[in-house]
Amino acid sequence: MSTPSDPLLDRAQARWTDLAASRPDLGPAIAMQRSMVTRTIDAVRRLGVAEIADITLEPALAATKLRAATPVLRGEVLALPVEFLGPLVLQACDDLATGGAGEVARHVRACLDAGRIELSSLLVASFDRDQNAIRMKAMHESIAPDVLWLAAELAVGPAAHIAQRAVFAPKGGEPHPAVTGALAAWPHGYCPACGSWPAFGEALEGAERLRCSFCGLGWHRNRPGCTYCGADELTAAKTDPGEPHRAELCGGCGAYLKWLVPAAPTPFELLPVEDLASMGLDVLAAEQGFGRPSLPDLGDPVRLPCEGTTP
Repeated sequence: MSTPSDPLLDRAQARWTDLAASRPDLGPAIAMQRSMVTRTIDAVRRLGVAEIADITLEPALAATKLRAATPVLRGEVLALPVEFLGPLVLQACDDLATGGAGEVARHVRACLDAGRIELSSLLVASFDRDQNAIRMKAMHESIAPDVLWLAAELAVGPAAHIAQRAVFAPKGGEPHPAVTGALAAWPHGYCPACGSWPAFGEALEGAERLRCSFCGLGWHRNRPGCTYCGADELTAAKTDPGEPHRAELCGGCGAYLKWLVPAAPTPFELLPVEDLASMGLDVLAAEQGFGRPSLPDLGDPVRLPCEGTTP
């Protein structure tokens, strides 16, 4: 009996096929991404059906947090399903190892297998966007901080997506007017759900929406100037004059943001696919000396840091 096809995976496969034909050099990246995206699609489906990543947050409190420039998920207690998400961290390490990180990623996996980093604490720190805690623990264990951070992020992202959906797009009903109003007025460049920077922006029917790199939330760009620092020293760069996509370069902070022009909003699970497909803009920005900023400093989260089970 054949396995039913998944529309999202079919769409991703078509995109990868086109991308591989135009950019054969991206073959290894596509192979790694195929495994990761397939796992993300499955994780979102399973978490959504089981509702094990849902979060209860009163609309009044969510609106109050948004008006105070605080992402709604920040500091909220969420029972992350460690038994389900933990193996995803290990599988992400394996993908990164075969995708180019090699021994560096294998060392991270060995550290996790040995129990020197508690998976539940790692997952919570990633959900809280506590990059400093994860970096400090990785350095203490003499493993690569960036690989540990990315492996945890890939595993927790689907849970963060389900959690923000419970607030902004609840099942069986419409979001509370106070929440939609506060979200519509959100003037900041970082995500109103989790506090991450956007992966890219989407220009759709005359409106510009930013798309979170972690939880996938989309929110309107409500202020002119740089998404990161607010400066108005912006220039646009394109890989081809006739190409609708562009990179927005900031002369104030030296950062850039890609703006894509899709036919419809990109599903959360396929955000990495479109990010890879527009890699030419990343290369163009980097060649001109622009980069991506670190996570915004929103203060220390009200959680315990990422700690291991051994001293």
